[in-house]
Amino acid sequence: MKRLLTLCLAAALACFATAALAADVPSLVGTWEGTPSVHGAKIGYRTGKFLVLKVVEQKGNVFHGTKSYHRSSVKKDRAENFSGSIDSAGQVFIADHDEGYMIGTVTKGGELELQYGHRGKDAVVVHVLLKKK
Repeated sequence: MKRLLTLCLAAALACFATAALAADVPSLVGTWEGTPSVHGAKIGYRTGKFLVLKVVEQKGNVFHGTKSYHRSSVKKDRAENFSGSIDSAGQVFIADHDEGYMIGTVTKGGELELQYGHRGKDAVVVHVLLKKK
């Protein structure tokens, strides 16, 4: 009987601990905008026109949405889907559904600072500070 009571108490504590950790994860749902700094193997240094991250849905630590940006090399806008995760310390990891990854953090001021990269013949890196609209 003591063993069963101990197991029940441990399970209850685990549930409360999980709920407490989930409460520490900031919500990223919404529209984030910023002006990226870019360097690419073919394009050199550039300042992008815009980067818009729309986080459509978040369940606990994971989320998904769309990323929109202007491609100067072809003079048109592009949109891509992504999936991401955030830990309770505000560290962010995003995987584009096409190619590339973003890593970053939610700053103390509530902004989203991200770095993006992909490799290959069209290798590019991006740094951007996004503000929630």
